[in-house]
Amino acid sequence: MTDGATASSLPGVREAVPARPRFSIVTAVYNVEPYLPEFIASLEAQTFDLSRLEVVAVDDGSTDGSLGVLEAWCRQSRIRVRIVRQPNAGAAAARNTGLGHATGEWVAFTDPDDALDPRYFEAVDAFATAHPGIQVMATRVLMYDDARGTLRNNHPRRAQFSRGNRVVDLRREPNAFTSATVAVFRRERLEQLGLRYDTRIVPSFEDGHFMACFMLGLKAPRLGLVRTAKYHYRRREAATSASQTSWSHPGRYSAVFDYGYLDLVRRARDAKGRLPEWVQQLIVYDVSAYIQENDLPTSKVRIAPELLDGFHERLATLFRALDPAVVEAHGIRHLRPVWIDVINHAYREPWHTERPERTHVDRLMRLQRIDYRYTGTAPAEELRVAGRPISPAWSKRVVHRYFGRPLIEERILWVPNDPSLELRLDGRPAKIVRRKPHAAPAIDEEGRDGLLDRLRPYISRRALREFRTRHRHIVGDAWVRFLAGTTGLLRYRHAWVLMDRLHDADDNGERLFEYLARERPDINAWFVLERGTPDWQRMQAAGVRRLVAHGTREWRSLLLNADWVLSSHSDKPIVQPAEVIRVRGHSDWKFGFLQHGVIKDDLSPWLNAYEHDLFVTSTEPEYHSIADDGTSYLVTKKEVRLTGLPRFDRLLREAAAVPPDARNLVIVGPTWRSWLALPLERGTQRRDMRSQFWDSEYVQRWSALLAAPEIGAAVAARGWQLAFMPHPNLQHALDRLDLPEHVEALQFEGTDVQALYARMALLVTDYSSVAFNAAYIDRPTIYYQFDRQRVLSGGHVGRPGYFDYERDGFGPVVLDHDAAVAAVVAAIGRGPEPGEPYASRIAATFPDRDGRACERVVAAVEALSRPWSAA
Repeated sequence: MTDGATASSLPGVREAVPARPRFSIVTAVYNVEPYLPEFIASLEAQTFDLSRLEVVAVDDGSTDGSLGVLEAWCRQSRIRVRIVRQPNAGAAAARNTGLGHATGEWVAFTDPDDALDPRYFEAVDAFATAHPGIQVMATRVLMYDDARGTLRNNHPRRAQFSRGNRVVDLRREPNAFTSATVAVFRRERLEQLGLRYDTRIVPSFEDGHFMACFMLGLKAPRLGLVRTAKYHYRRREAATSASQTSWSHPGRYSAVFDYGYLDLVRRARDAKGRLPEWVQQLIVYDVSAYIQENDLPTSKVRIAPELLDGFHERLATLFRALDPAVVEAHGIRHLRPVWIDVINHAYREPWHTERPERTHVDRLMRLQRIDYRYTGTAPAEELRVAGRPISPAWSKRVVHRYFGRPLIEERILWVPNDPSLELRLDGRPAKIVRRKPHAAPAIDEEGRDGLLDRLRPYISRRALREFRTRHRHIVGDAWVRFLAGTTGLLRYRHAWVLMDRLHDADDNGERLFEYLARERPDINAWFVLERGTPDWQRMQAAGVRRLVAHGTREWRSLLLNADWVLSSHSDKPIVQPAEVIRVRGHSDWKFGFLQHGVIKDDLSPWLNAYEHDLFVTSTEPEYHSIADDGTSYLVTKKEVRLTGLPRFDRLLREAAAVPPDARNLVIVGPTWRSWLALPLERGTQRRDMRSQFWDSEYVQRWSALLAAPEIGAAVAARGWQLAFMPHPNLQHALDRLDLPEHVEALQFEGTDVQALYARMALLVTDYSSVAFNAAYIDRPTIYYQFDRQRVLSGGHVGRPGYFDYERDGFGPVVLDHDAAVAAVVAAIGRGPEPGEPYASRIAATFPDRDGRACERVVAAVEALSRPWSAA
């Protein structure tokens, strides 16, 4: 152990070290060298008397330079720093070791990759002094985005701090709680309880368990909420923290339940004779993260097959211990209705919704959508309008799968929007209610979440200026309402709004827009795109009329009068643009998803987040995987239509114009990887790459393939051109990639992509749906899947679907560099046409290539714009 003594600012003068520090900071250090300087700086910057702080840093067998950073700090700090070394045993064991060396009146378990606000201990000390009887204090968590360097007040528990510094009794406010990592404990009470972290709880929840055990040991579960003490919780850009990597740890599905949640249930019942509501709310908060993660498009849940049965048994035991009314009263994590039903009913007796929900009204078709969920056998269903029995116009049975198993089912009924509608389930009347708002509002900036913050505009001039800045849209919104109701009404009434991405075109949206301008001038069609982008400049130069700049008042007026928004992308900035919805509070247009490609994976976790009034498909297997009973998509055969992609019409024409001897382009076009990309920038469709992208296997593998001399020689011998055209999410990386001289970099923006595909002699991809484009015009494909196990097990976007690359793919699948090089060289030697069995697969996948996809899409939109008739 190494101790650092406090020193005064005068050289050579030593100050006496206080016999007992006010605060001890116990921190478990393991391979956090890049983050330690910021952690240390935040402690050194504390406005509290540094001589009254003590740091016990337990180096838990670090293999990087963490220990050296600590030792350098120890030698020069004015804080008493103690370094304890031990073999790697995990964070819980390290904290226990550190607690044994702590001497402060209070102890905090700050993580060394996080940081503290400069006034953190000053605020905690003031609160403890004002409330001498308090035993534990919770501090406010602000989320630090490592990649973007932003600090946001968007932690799920932010609302409990909205009323300022206060003491809460968990018996009266059971939704209030915190993690031990961001709490400060009276050390004497910890010793009286003999409380230590349970080292068996790995890889997570050991801090929640510790905190709950402390609260159970108190006569009254009173918790101090210190809003003024701000804890900066780091979300690492590299996604390497224990909490970010824990989903692949087997303990997540066994030990966390046995020694964490279920142990808490037993302890609480032993101590209190029942399971207190606050303990239940803690469990709901933590375990609902499993359900939430399961539903993410990039879910990281990984359960080994041998653990699956035991995990579901543990989940069933835990869920049955919870009171359904308590689950419904959960007020911290925003729980979707289906999640509540899974917790309350998935492992119990057969059940069905007592009050089915009206989830959508189709004003153009005069239909309404009714949803209800059930477990076990589906209830007998009776529908009546004006007393007469009817059948639904469309219906579907949706299966909600969690952790590899179907846990709950849902019925979707499209029925007349008639006030006399009656629904009976198992012979009993079921009252239909309107769905409650689904999404909780996001609060992103630091400190705008409660009553005190709402009063700040009236307290200071600076705050008033901030208020005006934040609400500057009020006047603009009023002006947009005026325009939408006057000139907008005349110009945009019943408009069809066509889009691709916000910042580029040349996809199904533009192709359908061209068709409408050429063949259906009777339809009031407009195209939306960001002003100044390459595609905007291209379309303006071509004299395209009815082009509207995204983000302008004209664009908002257009949407407020539109009947349809039709886009090749289904992302929030397109489906639910905040700037427009803010004006009216809701959207009146119908949304048609034209698709960016042919869906081969299960993308329901992503696409279920949005309402789709039209869902375009291109092949029979794709159509059935989305529309049929028993799938996970919340769309029926009303919305899902088999039309083909609008861009296929032009692609077919362009390809027919290029004879085989003029096909000379080998396109290497891999898709992106979710684990190497940052989330979408707010309000846009742009992504940046994580810093580790440049050293990733992804870059190394594709760079090696492009640089392979055998491929270069084969391309040169044939007189062809080798090109690299990665997914649009990776396009900005092209300028930084060191491509060989003989490789051409191809951009999507400002490029006629279909003309490039028409020249294509060979496509080399991995998992991209671009292979369907190549197949549509009978071009050969090679799938290079070096990270196959990670991607196909759900590591990227989507889950495995109906499509099997070996069984259904349009070319050979190769897994390593040598095989990929050999396959590409062989394909170049064969020429620009697919061989067997791939030619037969292509013919079976696309039996009718008639150039009428746009016509069918328009017919579908028009059919979905007319009142439905049972005749």
